[in-house]
Amino acid sequence: MIRSKKTRFRIVSTLILFVFAFLYHLSPYKLEFLGDYDKIWAHRANSIEKLHSALQYFKGVELDLMYNVEGDFLDVNHPPTESIGLRFEDYFDTLDKTEHPLLWLDIKNLNRDTASDILDKLLQVFRKRNYPLQNILIETRYPEVLPLFTKEGFKTSYYLPYDLRKRDEDELRIEILKIEKTLNDQPEIGISTNHKDYHIIKEHFPNRRKYIWILVPFLNIDFFGTKEILKDEKVEVVLINYNLLKGNR
Repeated sequence: MIRSKKTRFRIVSTLILFVFAFLYHLSPYKLEFLGDYDKIWAHRANSIEKLHSALQYFKGVELDLMYNVEGDFLDVNHPPTESIGLRFEDYFDTLDKTEHPLLWLDIKNLNRDTASDILDKLLQVFRKRNYPLQNILIETRYPEVLPLFTKEGFKTSYYLPYDLRKRDEDELRIEILKIEKTLNDQPEIGISTNHKDYHIIKEHFPNRRKYIWILVPFLNIDFFGTKEILKDEKVEVVLINYNLLKGNR
């Protein structure tokens, strides 16, 4: 009988802890972000529902765009997820015209071939509403196209190569030299990367504007590492997971 009660107690306790952890995972408020919410933005707000929900808690959101060459429009989508045909201008038009939230645009196919067309499409959308371009961050893996956007007044960021921490010493040195050359050529751009590479870019590029994402699958157990990133004056934005039960893409 006593053993049965202990078993039920353990099951109930486990269920309560699981529910608490799940609700904490869904909550926009996390202990590790307290005092630094001015830097926290929502990651992957790729639906209208998620955009408006996230802006209740954060002053900025990140979203993914693909330029549809044949249709000449910007599609709010992150491949390989199937597109729902959400055009950026329609997405943007749902925002209150008196508000100018901060937007991080991760444009997946922004490169030499598409840069001019993408710039034209963005300027059409933003100039129509006199939207402040300094509120928009343009990110790409192809930094050679960023001067087009920087010149127009956008904030810009070089999406650094993946997993620098996993490179051997020689590979890392070569990669750092390539990044240094790009940053020397474009002193006005920032850099963006996963939080796991933070200490590498802090060491090599301490004075560069930084945009970091901390996208843990469930609970973030690296409390002190997160606080270190948030307290870095050169880190302007930290992206975190923000999940909805409906409209999450």
